[in-house]
Amino acid sequence: MFERHSALAGVLGREPTESRGASVALGEVRGFSLVQVAAFPNTGPALAQAVEAILGTLPERAGQSSVISNRLLFRTGAEQFWVVSGENEDLTEALQRAVRADLGTVTSLSHSRTRIFVEGPGARPVLGTGIAIDLNTLLFPVGAVALTGAHHTPVVLHRVGAERYEIYALRTFAVWIWDWLTDASLPFSRNSCPGAGRPGKPSSV
Repeated sequence: MFERHSALAGVLGREPTESRGASVALGEVRGFSLVQVAAFPNTGPALAQAVEAILGTLPERAGQSSVISNRLLFRTGAEQFWVVSGENEDLTEALQRAVRADLGTVTSLSHSRTRIFVEGPGARPVLGTGIAIDLNTLLFPVGAVALTGAHHTPVVLHRVGAERYEIYALRTFAVWIWDWLTDASLPFSRNSCPGAGRPGKPSSV
């Protein structure tokens, strides 16, 4: 397997840094595996039954997520799921064996996506400068997932906590997304580039 290199290597520092007095922090989450499982028309129930032996119960509705055995399960569409797990637990082959060719497809997306976090009291207004969905807690609660756009660039947005969001962006647009977030964060931070993550955060570098 090819070694994965960060699409943000040129804009992130190698060592984590803190932004003192900041109300928003940005960083990249590394070391993860991402697999997409999609059913064909009318095969959704059969596909779900095939993969639940490996993954557990799948989220019921589009826009929902669940955590089972340290894996994140996203329902990104009516019959489409994302599975996020540790870098050393790539489930692509196991899921391909479980999903018959007439049921659907299993595609590894690990090398095609960059995962960026936005965290802190200023996270919601920062995201609001470029994402046209209402992030009010009543409408987009913790655990919610949305396939949306950031200034017309497609992204998947996951609300991880009350003040933490994670963006899954195509690698080709990762630097552009990072630059937008950095610029939008300036009013909320004394430092313009908080760095690659912070020690002690479960999903930081």
